[in-house]
Amino acid sequence: MTALDHSPDNRIVTVTLDRPEKRNALSAGLVRELTHIFSDLASDNRIRAVILAARGPVFSAGADLGALQALQSASFQENLEDSRLLAGLFTTIRTVPFPVIARVHGHAIAGGCGLVAAADMAISAREARFGFSEVRIGFVPALVSVLLEGRMSGAHMHDLLLTGRLVGADDAVRFGLIGRVVDASDLDRIVERTASDIARNTSRHAVARTKAMLIGDSDVFRERMDVAAVRNADARQDPECQAGVHAFLNRQDPPWVRAWDKDHTEPA
Repeated sequence: MTALDHSPDNRIVTVTLDRPEKRNALSAGLVRELTHIFSDLASDNRIRAVILAARGPVFSAGADLGALQALQSASFQENLEDSRLLAGLFTTIRTVPFPVIARVHGHAIAGGCGLVAAADMAISAREARFGFSEVRIGFVPALVSVLLEGRMSGAHMHDLLLTGRLVGADDAVRFGLIGRVVDASDLDRIVERTASDIARNTSRHAVARTKAMLIGDSDVFRERMDVAAVRNADARQDPECQAGVHAFLNRQDPPWVRAWDKDHTEPA
């Protein structure tokens, strides 16, 4: 489900999501695999930067459809374990002692956009779109709300999380979600140049300490992520969330959309 490519000197590693047939959706297996990979890389003192990339037309479409189907009958504890699994991945990416650069060539949605938010920096092709669509299905974007604090203004975070709308790469830069947007033809060159610049020109120990400084108290960060995981699991038990997931899986409008359309002749 993933592929690893090391530079000849092992200073730069590219971790590539490799489920193009599933739009690189975040199944439990993929989340575990990514967590193990980043945990292992964190112990390699040679590594100076990691590029997080993806194959296929989409960077990541978020939750796996099979996982969404399982949510229909999952207990609170099962949902909590699933949410903590994703929280663990985001926390691992955020706390590894080297910069993680998201190379975003296509759409990054919901949990897939969470990967972008967890990375230290993101460089995107102009065609990509970004968004946290959770509220449109009935989920609560609790984990990403922790990742986005300090990264974008409250106004922009409220906009994205409360509407669930997708935005283009230029708006994602303006909002502070990503750092740079480039033409697709330049994406690989600029990402590789950024990683090489870090590997050549920065002190490994200084970068690791700077990452730790930017995170702040790591125990507090982990506690906040766990609170968010509990909030996620609790929201998944809500009948409206379950109805929204059911509608999504069956390619139907969720009940709140149907209720609106019943009462209004003009679309929202």
